[in-house]
Amino acid sequence: MIFESLVAALCIALISLVGILVFGQSGQLKGIEKYSVPVAVGVFLSISLYELIPETLEASHELGGLVVALGFIGFYMLANVLHNKLHERYHHLDAEDCDRKGAALLILIGDAIHNAADGVVLGGAFLIDPTVGIATAIGLALHELPQEIVEFGILLRAGYSKTTAAIYNFISASSIVLGLLLMFVVSSHAEEYTWILTGIAAGNLLFLAASDLLPRIHGNLKNYGSIWHSTVSITFGFLIMTSVLIWTHEHFGHGHEEEYGTESHVDEA
Repeated sequence: MIFESLVAALCIALISLVGILVFGQSGQLKGIEKYSVPVAVGVFLSISLYELIPETLEASHELGGLVVALGFIGFYMLANVLHNKLHERYHHLDAEDCDRKGAALLILIGDAIHNAADGVVLGGAFLIDPTVGIATAIGLALHELPQEIVEFGILLRAGYSKTTAAIYNFISASSIVLGLLLMFVVSSHAEEYTWILTGIAAGNLLFLAASDLLPRIHGNLKNYGSIWHSTVSITFGFLIMTSVLIWTHEHFGHGHEEEYGTESHVDEA
């Protein structure tokens, strides 16, 4: 069971490399950026509003909102620290380039937290039954796909080469293995605290969408066509990601219901 779950987790992590196929040669990035960045805003909003925040609030009505807020504030502070550190390290970069690299690093950190939470969910599903685990892995893989594509584009936008962006994205995605192993080590308690990770990840994505990507689009509309062009792109990203989330949850679930059901049976026994 552990071997099969590790293979499933690694396959999900490998999806982080799909951006290489979408973006092709790095010289094409300039034309794609006016679409990828607004679409990324819509994707991040959808993941936060239709998956991470509902899961967090469902697990803890009292503290879920607080954790999301702490995630937002914490990443705001981290963004400032990263900006200063990057400016000290890369003296030749202007403030905008430092902000881009800082945003890219925040995405990697936030995605690693999100993927670790997914690893806990995946491990719990495999503990229930291998069939449930495989179904959950397929669901996770399908709605990781659009997110990984836009994140790869943002790493390219920050100035990283395709190879470096792919390596960083894969390392961040590989945290799903850590979450999986954590679930197996402390299977009786790990799932109880997954909502903390999803809440922090939600705060991170909301911060990136609302405080970094969206202001950059609005402040530089000539590179994104017009306000209507960017609005359509944001809406497109939101609708596509939301559709993927709804479809995968309906067909494959997300592991939570089965995990809670298993805990109840164990308690009754």
